[in-house]
Amino acid sequence: METIIAINNLGKRYARSPGWALKDISLTIHSGEVFGLVGENGAGKTTFIRLLLGLIRPTTGQVKFSHSPGIGYVPDRPVFYTTFTVTEYLNLLGQLTGLKGKRLKDRVDHALHLVNLADRAGSRIGTLSRGMLQRLGIAQAILGDPEIIIMDEPAAGLDPFGQKGIRDIILRLHQQGKTILFSSHYLAEIERVCSRVGVLHKGRLVLNRGIGELMRERRQMVAIEIDAEAIVLEEALSRLELDCELEGHRIIFHHLDDDRYFAVMQLLGERRIRVLSLSHPGLFLEDVFLTATNHLERGRSR
Repeated sequence: METIIAINNLGKRYARSPGWALKDISLTIHSGEVFGLVGENGAGKTTFIRLLLGLIRPTTGQVKFSHSPGIGYVPDRPVFYTTFTVTEYLNLLGQLTGLKGKRLKDRVDHALHLVNLADRAGSRIGTLSRGMLQRLGIAQAILGDPEIIIMDEPAAGLDPFGQKGIRDIILRLHQQGKTILFSSHYLAEIERVCSRVGVLHKGRLVLNRGIGELMRERRQMVAIEIDAEAIVLEEALSRLELDCELEGHRIIFHHLDDDRYFAVMQLLGERRIRVLSLSHPGLFLEDVFLTATNHLERGRSR
C-alpha cells in the first residue's frame, strides 16, 4: 500500500511542562485506509493531531507527506456562525477556498447529502442538535474534496444513535477512497470502522496493528475458568513462561498451543483445581487496549 503520511520519532514537550506530551512516535498512514487512534483522556491524541496538521511545532522528529494532498479537519467541538443557515455557512466556506458557481453548489449539495443534513439546509445553525453540529463539522471538512480527513473525537458526547451516524459517514468516506485518521475513546467505534488501530498511552504509541491481524490472533486466545482464584497460580505459570493474564477465576492465555495446553492441564491437576469452562474471549479491542497499556506499566515498574 502507498504511504501517504510518514511520521518519524515525533515528540512534543510543552514549555513549563515536566514531561513529554508525546515521545518517539513513528508510524505510517497508508492511502485509503481508516486509522483509529485510541487512548484515555490526556494520552496525547489531540497533540498528535495538531502536530499532523502543522498547528504546533514538534520538539523532535518530523511528519512527511508523500505529496501535497488536501486535508480536511474536524475538531472535537467545531465552532460555527450560529445565525447563518447551514447552506449560507457552507457557501461562505466554499467561496473562501475558491469554489464558485455550479462547482460550489455541487460540493455543498454533495457534502450535505453525505452527512444526512440535506433536509436541514435552510435551518439556522443555532437550532441544530449536538449530533447535527458534529455532522456539519464533517460537511465543512469535506467541502473541498480533500484526500485526507482528520477527525478529533468526532463522536464525543453523542448518544448511541449519534455515534452510529458518525460511523456511517466514516464508512461512506472510506468507500470513496478517502484516507481517514480519527481519534476516539470509544473502542467499539474503532473496532467497527478502522482497518488499523494505534494505542496511545501517556504520550507513547504502545500498539500499532491491523484490526484483521488482531482478530486472527484473538481466535488463538483461550480463557480458562477455574474453581480457585487465578492469582494462586501466578508463580507457577510464570515458571512455564506462558503469556497470560489473571482475572478473578479466569486465566486468559495468548497463543496456547497443544504442548502449553497440556502443561497447564497438568499443573491444574497437580493443584487439584477444577476447570469450569474453556472459551475464546469475544470482545477483543478493549482487552487489546488494556493488555498494551498494562505491559507498558509493568515495564516501567521493573
